[in-house]
Amino acid sequence: MREILWSFLFLLIGCTASAQYETTIYFQFDRYNLTNDAKLTLDSVVANHAIVAINISGHCDQLGSKEYNYRLSDKRAFVVRDYLVSKGLTAENIKTIRGFGEDRPVIDKLDENSRGANRRVTIAGVYNTSSKDSISPTATVKSDTPKVAHTTPQGSSQDKEKLLDEINDSSTKAGQNIILNNINFYGGSHRFLPTSFNALEELLDVMQRIPSLEIEIQGHICCIQGEGDGQDNDNFKPYLSLNRAKVVYGYLLRNGIDKKRMSYKGYGHKFPIYKIEQTEAERTANRRVEIKIIKK
Repeated sequence: MREILWSFLFLLIGCTASAQYETTIYFQFDRYNLTNDAKLTLDSVVANHAIVAINISGHCDQLGSKEYNYRLSDKRAFVVRDYLVSKGLTAENIKTIRGFGEDRPVIDKLDENSRGANRRVTIAGVYNTSSKDSISPTATVKSDTPKVAHTTPQGSSQDKEKLLDEINDSSTKAGQNIILNNINFYGGSHRFLPTSFNALEELLDVMQRIPSLEIEIQGHICCIQGEGDGQDNDNFKPYLSLNRAKVVYGYLLRNGIDKKRMSYKGYGHKFPIYKIEQTEAERTANRRVEIKIIKK
């Protein structure tokens, strides 16, 4: 799989002289905020203006449940993506963002030093060697493993009540649709916007707390004429709305929700909130996911 991915990236580059690099940063226990060392390492990534393609993978140590660690590794990967973009990296150059939980440890031991090596995000990329700004082809940049900091996960339980209350409301019936506010996507992509994680966690929390709930996850797009679907620039296939629904489905499935309780479907541009998008806010609103209540 790794070889296939690199082959794909080199196809994107064409005939340009290029080389691979890999950078790793580390996290404190049960945290996904960036340390100062991590930020300095990521700054060195952005300083290479010849980046062509980049892949971000998040990882955790072996403590905690698999479901929790998948969520935490996702957060670590996405906070790295957000930081790189905030520093000027082009979002389109970030090809994959994925959390692997505790599934890929570099050291399979439970002492603190070993676990610290597993609390990481790896940034693997391809850069243009013809640029004077390019880093060394053999460079692997790593920050110091951070000190232990035992903390509780960030976020408030109050943030997860709104959707729960809406679904539990007696006026909400099977067959109704609910827009998942703030689960939105980059244009032409099934990659989540940075604002999406709290809403994803809210949906996951609702699915966990209402075990009888069954849903259809519905993907939507913006900015085309007619009711058809759009091309997904992440894989160059014409199933953009379907892929947006599928990535939400995959997030829930990976975090322990039974696939029998979920289905997913793409609706293209058939049901836009704004039929003619005139602002970026309206386009973002149409790049969305809704859920249809199948059974409460």
